[in-house]
Amino acid sequence: MSDAIPEGWEPPPAFDEYRLIRLLGQGGMGRVYLAEDTALQRRVAIKFIGAERPGPGQRDRLFAEARALARLRHPNVVTVYRVSEVGSHPYLVQEFLPGVSLRDLATPLPPERVLAIALGLGRGLAAAHRAHVLHRDIKPDNVMVLPEGEVKLVDFGLALSWAAEQADTAARATVPIAGTRGYMAPEVLRGEPPGPRGDVYGLGLVLHELLEGLRPFDTPTASGAVDEPTTPEARPPSVEPSGSGLGVRLRAVILRCLEYDAARRFASADALCAELERLRVDGDAAPAPPGNPYRGLQAFDAEHRSVFFGRGAEVRAIHERLRAQALVLVAGDSGVGKSSLCRAGVSPRVTQAGLEDGCAYTVLSLMPGRRPFTALVAAVAGRLGLSEETLAAQVRHEPAAMARALRAAGPTRGTLLFIDQLEELFTQSEPDEASAFTQVLGHLAILARGVRTLATVRGDYFTRLAALPGLEDEVARALFLVKPLGPEGTREAVVGPARVTGVAFETEALVDTLVASSAHAPGGLPLLQFTLAELWDARDRATQHIREASLEALGGVAGALGRHADGALSALVPEARQAARDLLLRLISPEGARVRRTTRELGAESPTNRIALEALVRARLVVVRQDGEAHVHEVAHEALLEGWSTLRGWLEAARQERQVLERVRLAAARWERADRSTSALWSRRELNAVTSAGALALTRQEAAFLKASRRALRRTFARRMGLALALPLTALVAGGAAWMKGRHALERTVQAHLDEARASLTEARTHHAEAKATRAEAFQRLNARGERVLTGAPALGDEEEPEEAWSAARKSDGHADEAYQRATQALDTALLLDGSQREARGLLAEVLTGRMELAEWFFRPGQRREALRRLASLDDDGTGRRQLLAPPVLELATEPSGVEVLLQRDLGVPGAPRLSEGISLGLTPIASHALESGPGSYVLTFQSPGLTRAVLPVVLSSGERLRARIPLPRVADIPEGFVYIPPGRFLFGSSDDEALRREFLQAPPLRPVTTAGYLIARHEVTFAEWIAFLDALPPDEQRRLTPGVRSTAGALALTREETGWRLMLQPTQHPLDARSGEPIRYPGRTHRAAQDWLRFPVSAISLEDAWAYLAWLDRSGRVPGARLCSEYEWERAARGADARLFPMGDLLSPDDANFDETYGRHPLGFGPDEVGAHPASASPFGVMDLAGNAIEWVQSVRAPGEAVARGGSWYYDRISNRSNTRMPNEPWLRDIRIGLRVCAPAPVPRHDP
Repeated sequence: MSDAIPEGWEPPPAFDEYRLIRLLGQGGMGRVYLAEDTALQRRVAIKFIGAERPGPGQRDRLFAEARALARLRHPNVVTVYRVSEVGSHPYLVQEFLPGVSLRDLATPLPPERVLAIALGLGRGLAAAHRAHVLHRDIKPDNVMVLPEGEVKLVDFGLALSWAAEQADTAARATVPIAGTRGYMAPEVLRGEPPGPRGDVYGLGLVLHELLEGLRPFDTPTASGAVDEPTTPEARPPSVEPSGSGLGVRLRAVILRCLEYDAARRFASADALCAELERLRVDGDAAPAPPGNPYRGLQAFDAEHRSVFFGRGAEVRAIHERLRAQALVLVAGDSGVGKSSLCRAGVSPRVTQAGLEDGCAYTVLSLMPGRRPFTALVAAVAGRLGLSEETLAAQVRHEPAAMARALRAAGPTRGTLLFIDQLEELFTQSEPDEASAFTQVLGHLAILARGVRTLATVRGDYFTRLAALPGLEDEVARALFLVKPLGPEGTREAVVGPARVTGVAFETEALVDTLVASSAHAPGGLPLLQFTLAELWDARDRATQHIREASLEALGGVAGALGRHADGALSALVPEARQAARDLLLRLISPEGARVRRTTRELGAESPTNRIALEALVRARLVVVRQDGEAHVHEVAHEALLEGWSTLRGWLEAARQERQVLERVRLAAARWERADRSTSALWSRRELNAVTSAGALALTRQEAAFLKASRRALRRTFARRMGLALALPLTALVAGGAAWMKGRHALERTVQAHLDEARASLTEARTHHAEAKATRAEAFQRLNARGERVLTGAPALGDEEEPEEAWSAARKSDGHADEAYQRATQALDTALLLDGSQREARGLLAEVLTGRMELAEWFFRPGQRREALRRLASLDDDGTGRRQLLAPPVLELATEPSGVEVLLQRDLGVPGAPRLSEGISLGLTPIASHALESGPGSYVLTFQSPGLTRAVLPVVLSSGERLRARIPLPRVADIPEGFVYIPPGRFLFGSSDDEALRREFLQAPPLRPVTTAGYLIARHEVTFAEWIAFLDALPPDEQRRLTPGVRSTAGALALTREETGWRLMLQPTQHPLDARSGEPIRYPGRTHRAAQDWLRFPVSAISLEDAWAYLAWLDRSGRVPGARLCSEYEWERAARGADARLFPMGDLLSPDDANFDETYGRHPLGFGPDEVGAHPASASPFGVMDLAGNAIEWVQSVRAPGEAVARGGSWYYDRISNRSNTRMPNEPWLRDIRIGLRVCAPAPVPRHDP
């Protein structure tokens, strides 16, 4: 890293296609030159290695930098063009960045400027991390600030590709320490494997330096600065920043980036960007508009600028073009977002920032429509203080008058004329209006102070503009081509509006799915916007989350628009549906372009038309605007023409009708010219085309022609019938032969599709069986491993990894599903040709049943529901439905017998389960009780005086017979504060995306697991209970087992005093202190601010400490057999029987449990609550705080001796508090967030005779 710059070698002044201009800079790593790319005629920067004879390591670093940058395409990351060699010296060609580095800026900077820089760097770094690239050398010298203020991350010479290594910790640990001292994260200095949080730390240092004028550990002395914190206790000085409230909030974000403990920093640059974006929105003068922040099929307008994302670079580029050009034509494909870019991006920027010094701009907007000249005059007249009639007369007489009047309006009053959808000049406008309009536009295209014109045009109409008089010479110069949004811009457009309104997406995978959908479909952006608008409306209002299930319910991005539109029409009566069809066709030109029509032109005075039009507007398929005194309607977006199959079908039918009508018109004219000769009349085939085309709007002449043709056809038919009656047998044989020939052809086609379906079904059955077998094998391996770990049995030498079998099962499942889909397509086609084909219906039923079974096995509820829905349409007599919804049967016994059983059904409320009223099934034993309400989730409650009340949640499948024998201990045999969990089955693990399941949750695949009966404490072990344990110990043991820790995660000290015990608790920044009988007070809370710390869950205990406590409970007789809960027992107590994410359901609201959102993430609000303070956290068994508060040590079922904690904590986010999240740790670890819950064997029932 410190090679000297060689004096003996200089790069040649010209090589390959490059010509060196001058040296830009040099340092220990090499030289950077400004050069000209003579082939492309652009300036570039060329970087050479500094050594005279570059070694392999130096060469590898340069090529690694090139590869890292080649994977990135982001406006905040420098672009690499090429890597090559000259004279055995490698060089890197990259984008030339005029400007200065952050090192050259005078600091401190205003918070608003630091926030803008932070957002740019954060977005660039997030893009690098998504490409699995770590920068590892973020510092002010490696950030360039361009003249327009944009920032670029440069110098990826130490970049590391970390995707391959992240699964192999040992390999990552061998990566040498790299970076610049003073900007390196503490864990990197300690030699730990690098990761994204290290880059976040470096970025935090840079931002701190910009905001405060120095790094957090710098000392303002002549001796220089301390490079980095040297101990965990070292923290940035608590100097409050001066200035605005934004500075205070920004510093809080920066300090989180600088946490010594990497786990307490932002988990990713994406998470950091989200927080910075919230600061930007909070400080933005433009508030978010009320309601849905996504515009669906409508364009964003100026009032939506705060929720318009993804086009920052284009907005800046067009703004710069308008500074120097009088006319800018924004062209691009339909649906690319031209209107939104200009309305919500460019126009507000021009009004805020202007185009010339001392000139404030006003934006005048119009759309050409049928009368573009009139629309232009109406838009400008008020600006000039003239009546529309006066201005129109002046401009008709002299087309240059309007431009001259606008320029003369005053040197300080600028006008930006925005013309949207200029293609309407060709699709709608009257010729004389269009001609007058373009002549005026030609004069407006002459550059002058205070007047600019911005217009949008569809790309396929752009070249036609050049042929218009007045624009011939201006069109090429004015062109600005808008390309489809790239992945980064699309991501901003997806997450930005939700973030502004305080809504988040459930998973990053959901965001990835939405981003990918836009890239794969024509008109993808409007379809995506429509889907996002629907998802926002369907958000979980309790958690303010957009959920994956909502996207699934919409049918994905591709199906959302069509399903919504069809649903809107299906709600209409048949007459109104037909009217809606006619209205939509009247709003689309024969060329397939949208046209605008007034309410009168659409015939809305008719009640049926009015109902249909209101329904189309309400469904956002048609938009209505005020135009003077009239209401003008148009189809909401051209994406409907492509994305809605029903409308496409109507348009195709209308196109055929127009073709038929044109043929009728020509034929009728020929008939008239032939003096209405019968030879000019139409035959049956031609008349059939008219009949199939539906009702046609005919003139009197055309109607007479068709009437005469039909009359002649009837006469011909009568003559032929006479001949046919003379030869009946011949006609019958001929007709029968033709019918048989057609029928045989149809049968052959249908049979070909059936053969294809059988072949696909055979393949599907094979993969289906493989999936079933490997799934069972994976589950058997998982269960065997869990049993072995829990019983302490030795490992088998040839034991195979369960995940391998699970991967094989998922692969077979995928192959089976693909084959089932091919079979479905073939059978659908066969039934379309012959709906009575019984074999096809039977095979389709088998296919759907197979898909349902796979969906149930691999936990795809949406697919199962869809297959069930389709299967119902094939179930003519209801037999299939009765089989699929066959009542489960209960066979229940208890020990002792004579116990009442209550039954409740889960009502299926999404997110938050709700139970029906309890129904008594009678006393045990119950030999056979059928549940006529069908398969589903139920809760059985067993109760009898003197016996422990037992709750048994169950999930029952169709026709299943549940045999359960439930032992019921006496109430007196259950230790106080414990809950009895009877023997039973539940779902253990995760059905999430595989990467999330394995890498983050570290959970096994979701599967049924059965446990014996056991006891579990209703609450976590409290400090009061632990102190009772300490009081019973000898002094040495008491000191060893007293909770306490001081680390970057926080500090805790429990000390004995003469008057009792004292707790010092430091969850984040400030210590909290209280003696026995005194409350802990949280300064950052508005509720639950004062709490009894003796009722806090004990924490800062190791797993070894927990074993000692459990042994004491057992030894003292307080809880016989006290032990750690196994992971099976803990998760069953949390979830009941189903696959819910949290003890209370699939939703976790801020006050349901104590986690990071409960007290608004206020730094002084973090910390434990008294046990039981959150009643909503109760699990189906009534166990409290299994989400949040303290993490709990449990016994692993994965590996002997593995130390695992479950349940999340007061500091962790929502996903970390899921019931299926595992947190492996070290058994000696003491952490302020980790505590304990006690389990014990269930007492053997003892009953008096």
